[in-house]
Amino acid sequence: MKFFKVNMIILFIVGICISCISAADTDWKKTGESNGIVGYSRPGPKSDINELKGVGIIDAPVAAVEALIRDTSADTEYMYKCKEASEVNIPGLKNTADTKYFYNVTAMTYPVSDRDVVGKANWSIDKTTGTVYLHAEGIKSDYKLDKNKVRLPSLVADYILVPKGPDKTEITYINIADPGGNLPSFLVNLFSKNLAIQTIEGMREMVKKDKYKNARAVVTTTPH
Repeated sequence: MKFFKVNMIILFIVGICISCISAADTDWKKTGESNGIVGYSRPGPKSDINELKGVGIIDAPVAAVEALIRDTSADTEYMYKCKEASEVNIPGLKNTADTKYFYNVTAMTYPVSDRDVVGKANWSIDKTTGTVYLHAEGIKSDYKLDKNKVRLPSLVADYILVPKGPDKTEITYINIADPGGNLPSFLVNLFSKNLAIQTIEGMREMVKKDKYKNARAVVTTTPH
């Protein structure tokens, strides 16, 4: 009887955990769709600023999409409102094969100041499925501090690249950023509503370039 009770308690706890995970995966609200790319949003965990997600298919192998995202300088060509982007590799912020530091500037509409961020990006791979992951977060740094820009208090971004055949990749892009300053959250949410969709649309065009489409081998090796 005691053994039965213990098992029931364990099953109850597991059930709660599964329910929580399920809820976390299903609380996204669809916000738009463009050319098969679906956009979602949900309230952020720490503020009224929405977390954003886009899901779509890119007609290129995972290796090509990975090569594009690793090319930090290309962010200005496809990333939503990205004005400046560069890799950072200085003492204290040293890059390795699967860890990269970056600097990014987001253009804002006058008279609002541009936003910038220094971040750390970690790459990993599920070698069983071939799925590649990139998790990026803003970090505290005085690198390129500029009184004319507002440094983001926080940034979290994730890319998930799932192979869907030799020349197709399903991409999930998730982003949440606190722009800082005194911007009302409803304006931030309105400004960034299509961020994920437009970023993936831009990536679709970028992977057609020779330097990306000719990439056939995934270079990420860190286990996920």
